Amino acid sequence: MTDRLISHIRSLEGEMFELLKKLVLIQSGTHNKAGLDLMAGTVGEVLANIPMIVEILPMDECGNMVLARTGKAREDKSVLLVGHMDTVFPEDTQFNYYREDSSKAYGPGVMDMKGGLVVGVFALKALRETGLLDHIPVTVFFNSEEEIGSPYSRKMIEELAVQSRAAFVLEGGGLDSQVVVGRKGKIGFDILVNGQAGHAGCAGPDKPSAILEAAYKIIAFEKLNQPPDILVNVGLVNGGMSPNSIAANACLSVDVRFSRSEDADLLMDRITQISRTNRVMGTLSEVRISSSRPPMQTNQDIEKLYTLALETARKHGLPLSAETRGGVSDANFIAAMGVPVLDGLGPCGDLDHSEHEYIIKKTMVERTILLAGCLIEASAMK
Repeated sequence: MTDRLISHIRSLEGEMFELLKKLVLIQSGTHNKAGLDLMAGTVGEVLANIPMIVEILPMDECGNMVLARTGKAREDKSVLLVGHMDTVFPEDTQFNYYREDSSKAYGPGVMDMKGGLVVGVFALKALRETGLLDHIPVTVFFNSEEEIGSPYSRKMIEELAVQSRAAFVLEGGGLDSQVVVGRKGKIGFDILVNGQAGHAGCAGPDKPSAILEAAYKIIAFEKLNQPPDILVNVGLVNGGMSPNSIAANACLSVDVRFSRSEDADLLMDRITQISRTNRVMGTLSEVRISSSRPPMQTNQDIEKLYTLALETARKHGLPLSAETRGGVSDANFIAAMGVPVLDGLGPCGDLDHSEHEYIIKKTMVERTILLAGCLIEASAMK
């Protein structure tokens, strides 16, 4: 990576934050299709002006998506850049502003992950404007429903992954300059319990209460915890109609995280068994899987890609370290396809999914330099 490229990236810092502000002020909660379509159009236009070959992928069930390629990507296996345009904040959120101080930028999605989109766009822009992108096969895919598990884009991500030599995911970096080399897998599911309604004043200890059955199931699910590799949390419980009524229904929403691929089948067997085993007479239960992601297990190929990034960082005086996260991302899908992937290439920050979300401003340029260098190096991988 040349001094000219690094100098040019630094000269673009003001433009980076102009784009970040523009993107953050587009309300793009996962279920706000109009906002996400505007995001796709805005990001697509920026990529087209680099220029890249850009397609806006129209979607009925969710926001539109963006697919872009360099000309070289039509001739050779790509380096894949993946990011998401949606945030967790609903359309009516009061967290609808962008703000900066001397060291931080704040706003919905500023870390998760509109800052990462800006890093990706400006790494490509700087490579183009210094004449380097002509020789690099890059495919960019930005989806619109990652925060709910990427149900409509998962197949596209997997298909793009197997056409790629390596991938970088633009989620936010850690506060200590980490990139992500591993993630737990996830199973999200609901247990629907049906009982029989009745008057509490006429009921004895054998009442067919859905809530009582749900209580047994909560204990059974929580007993599956085997930290740190298997983490189970019954995080939401609903049921019943009133204190003087026997509960005819109840619902448990459960989140399971696991470190190893082989744990997934075992956990599904136990989830099914607990669902089917009803301790309370007169109750029936059903399990509905709401989301799932395989684990991103650190392996030799991921370690090789991290070493490439670490060498790039050291060469240019950038801080970098590695971490494994319990949270999931689209990197999980890519890793499961056997493709080396590094995640957390976006600017460093914290408190995402909250109204205090922020990034550290100086890391925007640092991560753009890092990503540009990684794209150059990864394009030479076999």
